[in-house]
Order: sequence, then structure tokens, then C-alpha cells
Amino acid sequence: MNYLYFYLPYLFILFALSLPTKPWFYPGSQPVYLSITLFFVLLQSFIFYNKKKQFINEVSFHKYIPTNWIIASFYFLFMLCFPILNRNWGDGLLLLETNLLETKLFGFQFTLDEILESILHSQLMNGLSYFQIQEDPTVSYSILSYLSGILFICGFLFLGRFKQKDLSILFLLSSGGILLGFGYAENYTLVTTIHLGLYLFLNRYASDPKDNDILLYGSTSIVALSMLFHLVSGYLVILLVYLWVFHSPKAKKIKHLVYCTLLGSLILLPWFVYFSAFHDPTVDKNSTHLIHPPFYPLKRWVSNNHLKEILSVLYWNAGISTFYLSYQFFFQKEKWKQFIKYPFHKLMLVVILAFVLHGFLHNPQLGFPADWDLMGFYWLPITLLAFLYWKQESKIVWEWVPLQFFGASLVMIAAVQLNKTNPKDVLIWEITKKAISTYSTENKTFIQSLPKEDKKFFAKGDFLFFKGDYITQQLCDFPEKQALIESMKSHRKNWKQGFLDGTFKSKDQLNVFLTEATKTNVLYLKSLEANTICHPKL
Repeated sequence: MNYLYFYLPYLFILFALSLPTKPWFYPGSQPVYLSITLFFVLLQSFIFYNKKKQFINEVSFHKYIPTNWIIASFYFLFMLCFPILNRNWGDGLLLLETNLLETKLFGFQFTLDEILESILHSQLMNGLSYFQIQEDPTVSYSILSYLSGILFICGFLFLGRFKQKDLSILFLLSSGGILLGFGYAENYTLVTTIHLGLYLFLNRYASDPKDNDILLYGSTSIVALSMLFHLVSGYLVILLVYLWVFHSPKAKKIKHLVYCTLLGSLILLPWFVYFSAFHDPTVDKNSTHLIHPPFYPLKRWVSNNHLKEILSVLYWNAGISTFYLSYQFFFQKEKWKQFIKYPFHKLMLVVILAFVLHGFLHNPQLGFPADWDLMGFYWLPITLLAFLYWKQESKIVWEWVPLQFFGASLVMIAAVQLNKTNPKDVLIWEITKKAISTYSTENKTFIQSLPKEDKKFFAKGDFLFFKGDYITQQLCDFPEKQALIESMKSHRKNWKQGFLDGTFKSKDQLNVFLTEATKTNVLYLKSLEANTICHPKL
């Protein structure tokens, strides 16, 4: 029975590839997946056969294993060679466009959802432009993504520094979440790095009851900091409550509650208050998820489609680690009970449950694969638990090695595929950068004259119509082209007038305008999809 369990990942991929529509988490070609699966099935079978016949001495083979540092170094070179350039994974061009537009107009991008993440990407781009490096947010996102990738790898290597030749690093390298470190353009790389820092901190202090002050105050500080990077870290408050209940002595319960509340508030509130009320411009309250949280409808929390989404993200982000831990839970119950007794391991379970709750509650509005990163924050604690369980083994369990390399191979195949770009997307991004530069030059003065609470909202809508006009003019001729251009010009004129005469202070008037503008924008997107660019202005 146990042997059959090891073949389930191979059978699953064969089943998935036989479906009429290939799942999003297999972006590579079917022949490649079939070849790699067949190879590892044979390798898996060979290892089982050798375990029975013992014609190869596993102990003597151990000296030929490269250290985790060497494996990680070669993997990082692979990361540099194949950055994620496919803009269908993540927020794509819209994220880059917003970052560049707000940086050009206001100095840096900021939003209450991810204050420090967006600011740091903008400020790095400003710093690079000072040294005559092209103003392009893809560069700053890539740099910070690779920095996060280095820290992911170094964090795991640090935890496993006392056992270097055990292949444990493969748990990290076989997790789809590692793609956050492949030069990936998204606002989830830095916050995940902060989470790793939190887990390393917990690993250091959770086991010593004498350090309960350091544990609670330090954890509160790191969680609050991570919330400044991204609000999804708010689910870690569940971890803080657990720490307070089980790690705060009875004599200090009230003290820890008050001090931790004050400490978290002192870290968070000044940023939110400043950008909500005092900064010029203030945050765009129409677009922040803090005010408009996208919760999944209650009646759909437990539904086939929602469960399929959650399991798909789990498989993609931490499939091998989850499978490994599941095996230990079902077939190694006594060892599992001993493992999970450690305070830090219990804390990781709490973190996993917190982010699984996020998976159930949050509505991934872009769908998949676009929201694979937002919905998969549990990949890191799951991977870390699998890594630590492997570390406690007295010797390498060779039956798992083919699956570890199989998982790493799937991630590498995906990276090679996601490194490919659509030439049209590249051209549109180059044109969009030019449009942003032109727009900011022509309109920055007027935008600065608006009230600070209107600036970001106006600029976002105004540029939408400007860009629609600007790019449509560069498309090949089609029957509706001129009418679409005139419609964009008209919307832009009415948008500006609505702010000047105060019409849009009425929500009803604003909603009527946005409804009509949305119809035009849908037509623009369809025309952009259907037509090629014949008259590029670069």
C-alpha cells in the first residue's frame, strides 16, 4: 500500500494531461510532461527494486551527493536565465502601468493594501533612473524579486546548515512558490520574504519559555511590518492570538495584550492615517481592498469550484511538500506525533490554517493562473515543515528523492515556459510606457491643481481614456476605429468636467458615467485583442 502511494503524483499528472482542457498549473507542453513523468516513474521503480535486492549500497552512494549549497547555486543560475515574463500570471501589465504612472505623476506609487511593497518598487525605479537606467518598473520588480529569491534560498540553507548533504533544499526548489524569486513582477515577493523572517524568528524563540517577552513583542512587530507590505498578512493575527494564549504566562497575560496591541498600532496607524488624510495626494479610496474587501460569497465557501481552486493552488505552490507531510501523517503516525510536539512546528500549523482561511474567504477576482500568488501564502510554512521533518531523519529516505526531483523539474519546466513572451504584449508595453511619459508631461500640472483626495482617482480614469485613444490610433484600420477614438475623447472630456464642476460628488452621477465608460472600455479591449498594431509610436 505504501509503495502505491508514491506513484500517485505521477498518476495525477497523467490524468490531468488527459483532460480536454489542460489545467493552468501545467503551462508546459504535453510531450515534455509525459517524458519527464515516464523517466521518474522508472527511477522510482528502480529505487524500490534496489531497496528489495540491495545491489547498490545506498550508504556508499551518499558521498557523491552534492551539498545543498551547490544545488541551490546551480538552481539560482537557472532562475537568472529564465525570469518570469508571462504577464498572464499575476496582475500583469496593469500592475506595471499603475506603478509607472503614479511614480511619474506623484513620485512613487502607494496603496493601503501594500504600502511598503509598492513604495519600495517605485523608489528603486527612481534610484535606477538617477543612474540613467531606463524608467521601467519591470527592472525594479526583477531586482527585488531576485533579492527575495536569494533570501528564500539562504533562509532554508541557514536552517539546514548542520546537515548539508541530505537534499533537503529540494523541498524549496520543488515548490511553485519559489517562482516569486524568478524576477517576477508582483507585489507578493517582499512580503513573503518578511514572512520567512518571521518564521526564522519563531524558530529561534518559540522553544524557550524564558523568552516570552521577546517572542510576543518581536512577533507582533514583524507581523505589523508585514501588514505594511501587504494586508493579507493580517491573517497572521490568528498566530498572534495563539502566541498570546499559549506562550504568554498567566501573570503577564494582560501586560502582553496591552503592550502588543499598542506596539502593533504604533507601527501600523501612522502609515494608514498619513496616506489616508495628510499625504498629497491621499490614497484612492475607490480602489483599495481595505475599504472594499473582496470576500467570497458565503454560500460559495464550500462548493466544488471553490474547493478545486484552493486545491489547484495548493498543488501548484507546495504539492510535493504537502504530499510528503500527508504521507507522514497517515503512515508514520508516531513519528508525526513526536514531530508536531515541538512548539515551532505547532506555530507553523497555525500559520497554515490562517492562510487556508484566507484561501476560503478571499475572492480571486482575476481567476487562475493570474491569482496563483495571492491565494497561495501557505506554501512557505508547508514547505518549511516538510523541510524540517526531512531534517530530523537520521538518513536520506531514498524513496522520496525521485519525487523531490520530479517536483523541481515541474517547476523548472514551468519557468522555461513562463519565460516566453507574447510579441504583441511586449509591443503594447513599450507603447504604454510612451503613453505614460506623454500623458504625465501634458497633464501633471493640471492634476497637481486638483484637491488631494481627487488626484489619484482622476488620473487613473483620465489615463484610461487617454491610453485607449492613444493605442487605438496605432491599431490597423477597422470599421469602428474612428468611432471608438471619438468615444474615448468624449469620455475623457466628460471625466474632466465632472471633477471641475463637482458633478461626480454625486455617487449616482458617477455610477452612470462609469457604466457607460465601462462599455466603451470593453469595446476597446476587444478591438485590441482582435486587431494588430500597424502604426506604432515608439
